[in-house]
Amino acid sequence: MTLLSEDPQLWDTVFVEQPARGQFIRRLARRVGLRILDVGCATGSLCRLLRQSGAHPVGVDINSKFIAAARSKDPGGEYFVGDMKSFRLRRRFDVLVCLGTTFSYNCTNAEVHICLRNFPAHLTREGCVVLDVLNAITLTGPRPFRRTTRHDFVHNGRRATATIEHHMNLKRQSLTEQVSWKMAGRRLRRDPPEELRLFFPQELAFHLEMAGFSEVKLMDGYAGASATFAGRRLLAVASLAHRKP
Repeated sequence: MTLLSEDPQLWDTVFVEQPARGQFIRRLARRVGLRILDVGCATGSLCRLLRQSGAHPVGVDINSKFIAAARSKDPGGEYFVGDMKSFRLRRRFDVLVCLGTTFSYNCTNAEVHICLRNFPAHLTREGCVVLDVLNAITLTGPRPFRRTTRHDFVHNGRRATATIEHHMNLKRQSLTEQVSWKMAGRRLRRDPPEELRLFFPQELAFHLEMAGFSEVKLMDGYAGASATFAGRRLLAVASLAHRKP
């Protein structure tokens, strides 16, 4: 396991909830419905924000430590341990979100297919899904590929550094990341590598359409679609409104 997956407090330090993401989901929910399922909810930061704005979110994550942390900091919420490909909740939601590269852990076409077949079972007939993944255009397009990135931050009052090594596998269409951690100048550990699937826009739309979704809207950021479509994030919003029974 990675250090982030073992330490919910460190996760919350590194991944601060971005206002634009919550605002986007709130606007969508006001139009579609307030029952929201957050698949890959981590420590529940987004669910808590959505609940404070009047929505009715439920969180699911494969990491039991994250779910325990979410229940602790958001005792009024509902959180469940589950794999995105196989979890089962006996209720349906208006909006299902799978954000923050969670969906990118489906590295094979078979895994993508299984996951997207599971999502509709938890949506109302008029429901929609929001996927947020790495945009392959960013890593293979005009911007130079950075093999190493460094991120400095403060955690529990101590200086910390995460140095990330990136490796591309073009045949598998994936990005492997391996993080080395330092706390207060002392090397703490080196995580095992993690592989993330890279998706191109029309490829992601194709997978959604094959799973029965329609009206797929693609964006390269929470503000919408840019002229170059080279934003780091690839967002897809798709509907079940015209799905055959």
